[in-house]
Amino acid sequence: MKKYFSITFLFFAVLLNSCDYVANPNESIGGGGRPDSSTHIRRVLVEDYTGHKCTACPQAAIAANQLKNSFGEQVIVVAVHAGFFATPTTPAGAPAGSYQTDFRTAAGTAYDSPTYFGVSNVGNPNGLINRKDYDGTSTDHVKSYSTWPTEVSALLALPAEADITITNTYNSSTRSLSTNISSEFVNEALTTGSYNLIVMITQDSIVNWQLDGSVHDPNYVHQHVLRANINGTWGESLVAGTITPNAPITKNYTYTLPAAYLGNTCDPEHCYVVAFIYNTTNYEVIQAAEATVIPH
Repeated sequence: MKKYFSITFLFFAVLLNSCDYVANPNESIGGGGRPDSSTHIRRVLVEDYTGHKCTACPQAAIAANQLKNSFGEQVIVVAVHAGFFATPTTPAGAPAGSYQTDFRTAAGTAYDSPTYFGVSNVGNPNGLINRKDYDGTSTDHVKSYSTWPTEVSALLALPAEADITITNTYNSSTRSLSTNISSEFVNEALTTGSYNLIVMITQDSIVNWQLDGSVHDPNYVHQHVLRANINGTWGESLVAGTITPNAPITKNYTYTLPAAYLGNTCDPEHCYVVAFIYNTTNYEVIQAAEATVIPH
């Protein structure tokens, strides 16, 4: 497709350079933090519910990338492949053996279930913006991609309530990732509550099949793909009860990147750690961050 030429070209240019990457097998990189000790950056989580057989989903992916271009690190995008359109089956009219990659995850399937957010029940492409407006009874929390810029802009206009710093160490010999997540609540009016931390792995630049309108595209570049949750579907508790403002809460995790992530040693350069804090009473996300597994 013509509109994907530039991003596909960029992908292959990066791939050709990154495969020559040679460095210390233990690389550390920080991300998702604040530029100095006095500034807290509010970030917004955009969850794009999608599937490789969803004909209109590429339009939502374009909208998500435009948000990244507009707001930079203040927007964290996660593409959640879930529901009927994400099943690994060959659709009518497609070449035999196509669409066999399964991008679904246990966490994404749980989030998409009618018990929780049920996005694909409403229809794709749609998504969640900070999981805002979820009450378990209506579908107000499911946002059309056409509304994402307005929703994101409104949230970014608010002050940060928490902050997250991610520091990653990756051993290329063993594909072992160690990630340190330092969280703190910076809104001093926030004195009590129940908040969890979720830590995910996402991956960019995956060239694979996508139904784009009526076109079966084998060279579509999938971005921000949710690959796994490191600390479980719903994460783990940061605080339950009294909150101490500006007091760091540190969590450490290890994860081995599967060799199946496209099956070559360049892939970790396109993988990210995404972390976000949410209120367990209504699932609303109050802060998010991401950092590359290894430097580009």
